[in-house]
Amino acid sequence: MNSTFDITGNGLHAYRFSQDTKPLKAIETLFAHLKPVSSPFSLEAEKVFNLSPKRDNSGIILLDDGICSICHEENDLHIYSFFAKSIIGFIDGYSLYYDVPARPQHKLCAETDCTGYFVKVDDFVKVADEYDLWHDVARVLAHRLMVMSARENELVGVDSYRKVRSLLIELWAYPEEYRRKINVQNFIQRRTMMSRSRTLKILSELRKGDFISIDNGKLTSIKKLPEAY
Repeated sequence: MNSTFDITGNGLHAYRFSQDTKPLKAIETLFAHLKPVSSPFSLEAEKVFNLSPKRDNSGIILLDDGICSICHEENDLHIYSFFAKSIIGFIDGYSLYYDVPARPQHKLCAETDCTGYFVKVDDFVKVADEYDLWHDVARVLAHRLMVMSARENELVGVDSYRKVRSLLIELWAYPEEYRRKINVQNFIQRRTMMSRSRTLKILSELRKGDFISIDNGKLTSIKKLPEAY
C-alpha cells in the first residue's frame, strides 16, 4: 500500500475497513480446498467476463492476482470491488444452482490484468459439502455485506464532487503496482455512472488546483482534497 497515504486527512473508511477486516483465514481455507478441482482463469484489464451464463458453464472464481469489479449486466453499474485474494461468484452461482427466477445478471470487469482459478458450480457445492466449508463462505459473504454498508455512507446521497473525492482517495490507497494500471476516469465513471463531461470537469479543476496529478490517464499524486467543490 502507498506509504504516503494520509488516513487522517484523506482516509476512506470503506476501503480501509475492507482491507483491515478481510477474512483471510476463511479465504485461504476455501482456496486450499477448491484449487484442486479448478482450471486456470485469466482476464485482461478492461475486459469483461459474464458471471451469469447457463447453469452448465457457471462457476466460482478464485482471484489470485489483480483487481476487478462486479457490475450489473444491463447498465454497467458498479456493485463491489475485489482485490486478490478473493472469491467471486457466490451470488450468481447460487441463483443458477437453485434456478432463481428473474435473477439479476452480473459481469466481472477487470480493473487490472487478473489471474486465478475457475471452479464449476457443481464442483464447488460438492467440495463445500464434503469439507463443511459453508461457515467459511458465510464469513466471506458477511464481510462483503459490511463493506457495502460502509461504502453507502460515502457514495449514496452525496453530490458528484464528494463521490469523485472518495474514489480518488480510494484509488490512491491501492497498491502502486495496481494503481498505475488503472484509468482514473473509467474507475470513477464505472462506480458513479456520472457523465464523461462531468467527470472530466471535476478532475480538470482538481488538476488546475494542484490537488492531483494524472499522467496518461493514471493517478500519479494526490494532496489533501477539499471537502466541498
